[in-house]
Amino acid sequence: MKTLSLGRQEFSNLINENSVYVDKTADIFRLITEGRCYFLSRPRRFGKSLLVNTLKEIFLGNKHYFKDLWIENKIDWQTYPIIKLDMSAIGFKEIGLEQALKLCLKEVADSYQITLDNDSPNLQLLELIRKLSISKQVVLLVDEYDKPIIDYLDDIPQAEANRDLLKSFYSGIKNSDKLLKFVFLTGVAKFAKVSIFSDLNHLTDISIAEKYSKMLGYTQEELEYYFADRIEILQTKLNFTKAELLEQIKLRYNGYSWTGKTDDTVYNPFSILSFFEIEKFENFWFATGTPTFLTKLLHSKFKFDIRNLQADALSFDTHSLTNLDSTALLFQTGYLTLCRDLGFGMYELDYPNLEVRNSMMRFLLADFSQNHVGHIQPVIYRLYKSLLPVEPDFEEFFESLKTLFDTIPYPIFIANSEKYYHSVVFLTLNLLDYFTQAEVMHNKGRLDMVVHFADKIVIMEFKLNQTAQVALQQIKDKGYANPFLKIGKTIYLVGVNMQAEQKNITEYLVETVHSPSGE
Repeated sequence: MKTLSLGRQEFSNLINENSVYVDKTADIFRLITEGRCYFLSRPRRFGKSLLVNTLKEIFLGNKHYFKDLWIENKIDWQTYPIIKLDMSAIGFKEIGLEQALKLCLKEVADSYQITLDNDSPNLQLLELIRKLSISKQVVLLVDEYDKPIIDYLDDIPQAEANRDLLKSFYSGIKNSDKLLKFVFLTGVAKFAKVSIFSDLNHLTDISIAEKYSKMLGYTQEELEYYFADRIEILQTKLNFTKAELLEQIKLRYNGYSWTGKTDDTVYNPFSILSFFEIEKFENFWFATGTPTFLTKLLHSKFKFDIRNLQADALSFDTHSLTNLDSTALLFQTGYLTLCRDLGFGMYELDYPNLEVRNSMMRFLLADFSQNHVGHIQPVIYRLYKSLLPVEPDFEEFFESLKTLFDTIPYPIFIANSEKYYHSVVFLTLNLLDYFTQAEVMHNKGRLDMVVHFADKIVIMEFKLNQTAQVALQQIKDKGYANPFLKIGKTIYLVGVNMQAEQKNITEYLVETVHSPSGE
């Protein structure tokens, strides 16, 4: 049985160590034969570095690494001079971006016995391309081109300084066009003001191109073929049938799409490799780190319901560092995926799978409630038990919610009391895997929350510094229950009030208006 390639980014090491390689060389063949200059955006830990290193070995002419792979006898293997820059590994945080670029270029130049006479990074890149291209065109591979910007999105002045430096650095690519055989850049975000996008009109962005949508990540067929032996082992270990095991893996780690088509989804490769390594279900990808700038951005906008969002494809380009679009960033960083193509360049976005959904909900709840992720699990369990019975234990439910509100610092709560109140309730219910809708539009107003169960529906209205009776009366006066009367489920109307001074729930009223028996 082949070893797993978890943590291996060098294609040559992966092959030498007899690790599992999911053959993507048919896609790579199309890439190198149909075009010349590309940009590809994918989230972290999705195989971008392995792809870049695979391209490196192809353009070095190392055919022996590709024995029995699709591309082995499809191309004329030649050796080209290569400039490969991994922007995540150049040490820009330690020595500054300019010095890091210089050292990186010097390392490439030294490997080809070239001396660089210029001092600025942009001129050094031009000089290196020119000197390498004397005998043959040059291949330029840049992995994580935007890392020096992404890592400073919580420090906008530094992010802007790095962006401006990269703009100057990459500007030389356009002037070297005739000297370049192939150009490939990867990253997370597409920063429109970096010159590779504003100046290089022949740089093709294949991030949401259908024919390259499966070039990274594993398809269902690839999962079942390349990991067949491990799937068989885990059937016994986890006491699943093959169909049951595959369904659980799919629910947790599949669902990523860059086309909006349900049959174009792929699995997160890091999560799959981690699952087969650890041999139990965990939230692997999310645990590798959520950017602080992203949670800060969501918190500042009080954006806690991030399901079923709509966005224009043009908005996926990041135009301003000072006014970041949270939906675009959630997509680019992998927390949302394209779940439906609405036409006219519009897409619907949602969580790709249970791993991301449940992890993000827990993370946001901890953030909005000013709590630690590990501390909220006992409370979630109490809430879960309280609403399961045919007759929900609302007293236990609201007592559990109060324990969450008690953790919110007083000054923050007073400044944003109603928003905090709503966000904590919504995130809590979603963590319980209930189908919860926040701020549901109704022809006579907007419902605060509707919670759907197999046997019942709970409609909640929240008030601040008023009374639970006022909240309950609004539900009845506006007929919020009317759309659900014919479903045949018990409907609970719940009016809730909270006092800002006490920063907690002070009163709730529950009324049953409908049941399956028609009572």
